[in-house]
Amino acid sequence: MRLAEFLYRYRSRSEKSLWNYIRALRSFCEWTGKNPDQLIAECFNGDGSPNLKRIQETARILDEFLGEQEALGCAQHSLSTISAFIKTFYRVNDITLNLPGKYRVTVTYRDRAPKPEELQRLIEVADLREKAMIAMLATGGFRIGTLLKLKYRHVKEDLEAGRVPVHIHVEAELNKGKVCDYDTFINEEAAHYLKLYLEQRRKGTEKIPPEIITDESPLFISKREKRTPLNYAAFERTWRKLLWKVNLDKRRGRMREIRIHSLRKFFKTQLVALGVPTEYVEYMMEHKLSTYHDVQMKGVEFLRNIYATANLRIFPKPKATLADILKEIIRARGEDPSKYLKEETMAGRTVISKEDEAEIYARVIWEMLRKELVKDLNTIPEDKLKV
Repeated sequence: MRLAEFLYRYRSRSEKSLWNYIRALRSFCEWTGKNPDQLIAECFNGDGSPNLKRIQETARILDEFLGEQEALGCAQHSLSTISAFIKTFYRVNDITLNLPGKYRVTVTYRDRAPKPEELQRLIEVADLREKAMIAMLATGGFRIGTLLKLKYRHVKEDLEAGRVPVHIHVEAELNKGKVCDYDTFINEEAAHYLKLYLEQRRKGTEKIPPEIITDESPLFISKREKRTPLNYAAFERTWRKLLWKVNLDKRRGRMREIRIHSLRKFFKTQLVALGVPTEYVEYMMEHKLSTYHDVQMKGVEFLRNIYATANLRIFPKPKATLADILKEIIRARGEDPSKYLKEETMAGRTVISKEDEAEIYARVIWEMLRKELVKDLNTIPEDKLKV
């Protein structure tokens, strides 16, 4: 309980972190044949003073435990983590353990960023929810834990206005370290899959009734009738199945070559290769930056322009559609095409197809031409009109 209180007060308050600490402690307890209270009690004398000889013996026992884990194939990085977890357990209970040495923090089973064509294969076999999640992880650089905490309000404004890239402001309490807030974006591919997924939830399926999505609705929910937020374990199982379907479930030692976290590597690798300054990418990934480089001060629209210019994509860019051409005509006349889509969404339309979009823009251009013609006619003298 002291360990749990320490993690709650001075660390990230992550339930997953608490579970990882407890799992390491449980392994040590099983190996020693003692429970946590016994481990602590034997390090003190009857009067409550530390038993230095017994503390040294405990450090030796912990070192033997780690040595056995190494012999069983535990990686250096994992050994370093387990050692830190158990030493923290003792430290919060007023006992300091000094081991003979430290394990080198080396990566034994390195993952890699997936190639665009591999992501394409994963998305092609995934259902709508997983399509949206994979696309958002790859083009938004989210940690999976952060993505699963997002609400509809995080994407509402840009998604309903048809504005891409979609801006997402992530509050500090949703992040791993809960240190600061940050901004990131998702591209038009992710926005498209997300719109379809949300529309599917609004309409319902054979097994799940229609849902009224509010600002506080979880962005991703379980497929059960009870609309609970999707959890990491459930998505991890789905991820493994998708990898197996497209023959990407390959391993490097005991770990998979492509993991959920690998999508963050895709995000950074692609954006840096496309010319986005590294510190802007790091900011969009919620990484620590130099104290004197205030990226957030540049503003959302500046960052949106940086992101849009890079043109991060999973699938090759399709040829220009009629809607794209009409949008450019509207922009050339000094208007913002997205405001006309917003008018449609305000009127109750939640999903607009490319064909509908082209029709909306065509009507706008026709109305512009009509107004210009009427304006020109009003400037012609009446005597010339009679002629």
